[in-house]
Amino acid sequence: MQIALLILGWCVYFLLHSLLAADRTKGFSKKLLGKYFKFYRLGYVLFSLTGLLLLLFWNSNIYADSLFNREGVVRYLSLMCAAFGVIIIKVSFRAYSFSEFMGLSENGESFTTEGILKSIRHPVYSGTILIVIGYWLFNPNMPTLVSVICILVYLPLGIYLEERKLIKQFGERYIQYKRDVPALIPKLF
Repeated sequence: MQIALLILGWCVYFLLHSLLAADRTKGFSKKLLGKYFKFYRLGYVLFSLTGLLLLLFWNSNIYADSLFNREGVVRYLSLMCAAFGVIIIKVSFRAYSFSEFMGLSENGESFTTEGILKSIRHPVYSGTILIVIGYWLFNPNMPTLVSVICILVYLPLGIYLEERKLIKQFGERYIQYKRDVPALIPKLF
């Protein structure tokens, strides 16, 4: 029963995450909030972060036996995956404007292909994949596996929705960027 509720929690979270990011929702919110719409993005980021942390906290409090031995090499591999994921996300935020990301800037979103974005279109998602795989290796039980699967199933949909908005916003520039740069795994050669 707890696993079913966890799956439902992830589904509701991803649905709200996508709905709140949609242009229609933003347009409606802009009319509704008026001059306070400038805080919409900040509220969205805080909702996303809080929801994610609550779901992971809930996941970690569902008791379940380990599916395999997590000691030795597995433990080091889990920490390496998570560490590389965090590093990729940290490096990716060098290419973004923090104030734009948090909704604190009046400039709106800009389009950049600098830094890590020259090699990969969605480094935050790539880092997230490594972190959740590391999390599962660190805590290899059924609730964690379910959470990882939910996240990995949603990411392609999240990428699709995000890129649809980016194409609408930046047009041919983004389409060409999409052709030239891989989504999640950089080209080695």
